[in-house]
Amino acid sequence: MRTQIGLLLFLLPCLLLAKETENLESLLLNLEKFEFNEARRNALVEKDHRIRFEMLKLVDILYYEGQIDSTTFKVSDEKFTNSAPNVLIWLQSLNGGYLSLFYKGAKGDAYKKMHRAYQLAQEFQNPALIKASLFAFFKYYNYELIYKSDSFEPHLKHFETLNKEKIDELWLTIYQLIFYSKKPYPFSKETDQEYYKLSERLDEYESSLDTKSPVLAYVFYEKAVKYTIEKDFDNCSKYFNKVITQASGFPFLRYQRFNSCLRLLDLESKRKRFSLARVYYEMARKEINVNDTLRSNADLNMYASFFYGAIDRYDSAYLFLKKAYTEDAMLNYKTNLIEINRLNVELQTQEKENSNLQLRQNRNWLLSALGGVALLLVASYFAYANQRTKNEIQAQEKKVQAMKLEKVLKDQEIFGIDAMLEGQEKERLRMASDLHDNLGGLLAAVKLHLQSLTSKKNFMGSDHALNRTEALLEEAYQQVRGMAHAGNAGVNAQEGLLPAIKNFATKVSILNRLTIDVQEHGMNSRLENSLEISIFRITQELITNVIKHAHANAAVIHLTQYEDTINLMVEDNGVGFDISQIKPSAGMGLHSIQRKIENLGGRVTIDSIAQKGTTVIIDIPLT
Repeated sequence: MRTQIGLLLFLLPCLLLAKETENLESLLLNLEKFEFNEARRNALVEKDHRIRFEMLKLVDILYYEGQIDSTTFKVSDEKFTNSAPNVLIWLQSLNGGYLSLFYKGAKGDAYKKMHRAYQLAQEFQNPALIKASLFAFFKYYNYELIYKSDSFEPHLKHFETLNKEKIDELWLTIYQLIFYSKKPYPFSKETDQEYYKLSERLDEYESSLDTKSPVLAYVFYEKAVKYTIEKDFDNCSKYFNKVITQASGFPFLRYQRFNSCLRLLDLESKRKRFSLARVYYEMARKEINVNDTLRSNADLNMYASFFYGAIDRYDSAYLFLKKAYTEDAMLNYKTNLIEINRLNVELQTQEKENSNLQLRQNRNWLLSALGGVALLLVASYFAYANQRTKNEIQAQEKKVQAMKLEKVLKDQEIFGIDAMLEGQEKERLRMASDLHDNLGGLLAAVKLHLQSLTSKKNFMGSDHALNRTEALLEEAYQQVRGMAHAGNAGVNAQEGLLPAIKNFATKVSILNRLTIDVQEHGMNSRLENSLEISIFRITQELITNVIKHAHANAAVIHLTQYEDTINLMVEDNGVGFDISQIKPSAGMGLHSIQRKIENLGGRVTIDSIAQKGTTVIIDIPLT
């Protein structure tokens, strides 16, 4: 009897926990299948509002996987005591670990909180909670795995010992492949055989899963990686594109979409299909992890360097490679902290179990590592302070240069206006003199002849008078016509459009760190005066934009005349800009230029690439 009562008392906590975790176990299984709507329904039927709150939070954390603001996930106002349900404490630890993983830069608490959840699940002896804790570790290692690290192996082996569902077998295979593929090449013979043996199961999973299941994105990705290792580039491209399609619209699969785009960028660059490679580069830029931009940018810049190297743009390749190495150095520093944090948590756990010699040796190693990190931090601080001082000096120099440049442009613009006004005044005086001296005299003679014709005394000589009057009128017409042509020769008739633009480019090039080259094709004849002035003013405005905004050191003005079209193209090697931001209220004047060209019946095309430069192409019809 006593034995039966003792056994009942031993089983009672387990029975209570099983009842307590019934809804949670269903939720965890649905999360494993990426069936988030079903998981939410599991949470909503939970009677304990505290557990329900944490269950819903877990669903949302895993669905968005760091792609929304962390403030979305509210913290419960209730303070839980030691009497709180075991499941609630476990959920809090797991949620805290995932939030640290997705939102904290150094992931300082992620491993610690996940380890706490793992310990609790083992104390509860609940396989579902243990598996969920191990899945958290797998995501952590996939997210932060350091090359040549085998820290994942104990948890992977523990997972193999548990009773598993069909979906568990799939994820075990996926994570084994992930961790094997992240080991440094070349594989050992044993690892190589194990990898390909595991990869054979992917075909079975591909055929057995629902075609709409997001889990397929992981299957496709690992198949694509396998084909990459085998150098089967056709299938490699096919499956990376399948990943992008299958993962579309799911925030928790952004990492897979981003990496697939990068792999396809590299693949198409090697195939010399550069237009397609650029498409994948732009797709990858849109898939950058919003809460881990350092890692994403490091990968993106590295692959961009490979791309520009493939198209022989070695200057751009070098710049992207330099950025990638800088970001990679910061990542190495961060991953060192992650490894130290992981070791610290495991050492703390071992301290509770024993205090043997090995533990003291590990602690000394940890202190040495921390000392090295401290020295690295001090060196980084001084390097950062030095770089910041240099940046401030450079910024001040740029401001001074910009102010000088702006003054030169304003002085030149005032000089141009004064010259134009002076020219207009001289033109008016010349026209007044011609009207008075030449045309006035002719019209006076015509008047006398007309008076003579109307006089009865000279009626007999009317034919001669009429001929003379007609000749005088023709001469007056020719003078008026000549004056009109002379006035239409242009504001700067002695110089013309091309010399004016070359003169402007020369002045700006001398006084700035900007070299402007003018290239012309077919500009053998003069244009109508107002059109020359319009083109000159538009060129001035485009070069002013380059000086003020592009931070370029070289620009080229192309001026080409076809049979019935004038083409103006201004290109620079500056920082570029987002052309979607061109609005009527924008400060660069591009919208104003577009309106002017439209009024002339022309067309404007603007192409700008970040860190590469901007090209503005203008076509103006002559008829």
